[in-house]
Amino acid sequence: MKPWWLAMAGAAAVLAQVGFMAAWRPLGAVPDLVLVLVVLVGLSGTASEALALGLAGGLALDLAGGADFGLHTAVLVLAALACALVHRAGLATGGPWLAAGIVAVATVVHDAAILASLAGHLTAWPWHAVAQPVAVELVANLVIVVLLRPLVGIIIPSDTATARAVG
Repeated sequence: MKPWWLAMAGAAAVLAQVGFMAAWRPLGAVPDLVLVLVVLVGLSGTASEALALGLAGGLALDLAGGADFGLHTAVLVLAALACALVHRAGLATGGPWLAAGIVAVATVVHDAAILASLAGHLTAWPWHAVAQPVAVELVANLVIVVLLRPLVGIIIPSDTATARAVG
């Protein structure tokens, strides 16, 4: 795989996340393109590619946003590490279910961290107003997993996902 393809895909995901998705907000939620890309790269490529993409993408999203500095970086790096752990455990990473599961857990963890940061500022939780955007973001992220899987397969051919001994 050529590293500039991955860098261009990461930059495009960050720009779309900050520019388009933040303004679009379907039903009040912002889908997380960078999270989906990090998970798909982590399951299709190597851990170092996913970690580099997660760190760079998270830092760019944290710098673009104003609140909760470091949260995007932390969630994206944890998602990349989860993908590396899945590779290390030897689980099959070819199907869509594993990527969807990791994206779903990371989405819920990300939203729970945001809600926990707001816990001191709110006295009563409007659960209907909280659950609806989280559910919409979760569904949108899972749809993005299905849409981005073929593109990541083009960027990262399947033969680079397995380690080979040199020599």
